[in-house]
Amino acid sequence: MKKHFVRESVMAASMLLLTVAVSAQSSSSGYFLEGFNQRYQLNPAFTPERNVFIAIPALSNIQVDMQGSVGLANFLYESTSKPGMLTTFMSPDIDAKTFLDAMPKAAQFNVGLNMDILALGIGGKNGFTTFNLKLRNSEQVSLPKELFGFMKAGLAEGDYLIENTNINSITYMETSLTHSHKIGDDLTIGLGLKFLEGLAYADVTIDEIDARLHGDEWLVKSNGTLKGSIPAAEYKLDPETQTFDGIDVQDEINAGIIPSSYGLAVDLGAEYDFKDLVEGLKVSAAITDIGFINWSNMNTFATNNNEYVRFEGFNNYDINGDNSDETMDQITDDFNDMVKLYQTGKVNGKEKVMLNTSFRLGAGYTLPFVDWISFGELFTCRTGLWPYVESRTSICLSPCEWFDMSGNTTFSNMGSSMGLLFNLHPGGVNFFLAVDKLKAELNPQFVPLHDFGLNFSLGLNLAFGQKRYNN
Repeated sequence: MKKHFVRESVMAASMLLLTVAVSAQSSSSGYFLEGFNQRYQLNPAFTPERNVFIAIPALSNIQVDMQGSVGLANFLYESTSKPGMLTTFMSPDIDAKTFLDAMPKAAQFNVGLNMDILALGIGGKNGFTTFNLKLRNSEQVSLPKELFGFMKAGLAEGDYLIENTNINSITYMETSLTHSHKIGDDLTIGLGLKFLEGLAYADVTIDEIDARLHGDEWLVKSNGTLKGSIPAAEYKLDPETQTFDGIDVQDEINAGIIPSSYGLAVDLGAEYDFKDLVEGLKVSAAITDIGFINWSNMNTFATNNNEYVRFEGFNNYDINGDNSDETMDQITDDFNDMVKLYQTGKVNGKEKVMLNTSFRLGAGYTLPFVDWISFGELFTCRTGLWPYVESRTSICLSPCEWFDMSGNTTFSNMGSSMGLLFNLHPGGVNFFLAVDKLKAELNPQFVPLHDFGLNFSLGLNLAFGQKRYNN
């Protein structure tokens, strides 16, 4: 089945990415909860609560993270010419200024999935070692406001310079061995070694689109690349123009599940107990996912930076959605006509791609006179196509030995939100349910209407043995 990768990706993203799963690891709401087993994924210096930890296969930790700077309401409007019907932003009924004033500087989306498949942890006198096998996926999209302005532009609106259009997707398996070790009474350090198996990778980077009016059409010059490593894929070229024309996946059952690329990564972490200075104060720091995947079967396509393409513009669409399939095909065809990519000569090559690294700095304080109440402040910074910075303030309650919870407020470059985690951990069983972000106004089909942030996770694990020292 033919996969028009670039065209469908750009079109779908520009119309909102109606189905969207930022690179997730584990729930940040549980960072300061010592009864939360998955803390070691956020900071390798942390350890599970009991001496033996066994994950329930595929149920130990499932996390989906979705964020966007725009929503459906940015692209669909009530039609003035056909009352009672919805129309797209491309309709002449919709004033370009009204549409663009409601748009942020860039329409951005982060989509992430993190799922533990197997995990086993065993503790010793002063240390704890954990083995983990998981599936990870990350999707990042950034479409500049100027791109939508150009889509709305008529042939009398002047020239356009559209910069920094990006789409990135990565899926891989991660096998890790993490060890946490206590040094003295106050310091705990942690190290995680990861072996990575790349399943699929694709990156579209269009640094610049220069569109200039020329009579009744546009002259468009683009500067961009497409890179892809997708198993069992054949990259197609248009027979007439020799430009990129999509991807054929020869075996959809096996494609994407047989590793063909490999890499390594490291996690580092530490925690220090300042009880000798301030009773109840602990400070921690971690850097996770310092590493890369060396992708094989990498194919690269690029624009001819000196070529001006004649382009008639984005027009004549079914703006009321009566035939959405044809409209989608037409939009993708228009993008393909505007941005022409040629095979650069790099066929089935190799390329090293760095992971998105996360840095965390946390400080937790337990009230000395009410030791089941504590507070925490966690700062997180993640690199990537769309860097993410977050400050999370938490209050943690542990009213009994088998139950605790965390409520928190987050401020980030994606706006503010609230989070909550419930953690049940009687002897033998650990179950948690968490919502790290909850900011969304949904329509009846559960599609976000405006900018949104949704992050939820759950897990079921087995935990045996005596409780260990507090971290």
